[in-house]
Amino acid sequence: MKKMILAALILSSATVAHAVSKSDLSNGTYGTAGCGLGSLAFGDKPGGIQILAATVNSTAGSQTFGMSTGTSNCGPSVFAANETKAFIDNNAVALENDIVRGQGETLSTLSKMMNCDSSVLGVTLKNNYKSIYSESAQSADRVMETAQKVCSVKS
Repeated sequence: MKKMILAALILSSATVAHAVSKSDLSNGTYGTAGCGLGSLAFGDKPGGIQILAATVNSTAGSQTFGMSTGTSNCGPSVFAANETKAFIDNNAVALENDIVRGQGETLSTLSKMMNCDSSVLGVTLKNNYKSIYSESAQSADRVMETAQKVCSVKS
């Protein structure tokens, strides 16, 4: 019975690993089994090792958790853009004051959230202050757009 369950697990893992092609991967830092603990353990080595990676991913539940939280080699969290937008909205006044100066605690926190150099982000936002806070623009959206151009975050 144990052998039958193991064979079924390996077969299902092989099917999953085979179904996902390298071209379907967004960042290419993991193999055909996708992100998760399996990708951390076995990397992107091609071949049968991806069956083991898929098995680890599926048995540990790390792939689903990793995609939701941005851990286990899965890239940015699916919630990252929404969290950043909420931060910008909730700290609008303090952030605008920091943007005027090109530095400050709120701007520093935003740069950390967006995985960006705070001095580069500060100078860029300061230089674009007039277009960000023009009467016709939604300032939070413009801050996010401008920061995304500078920073390495993917929304």
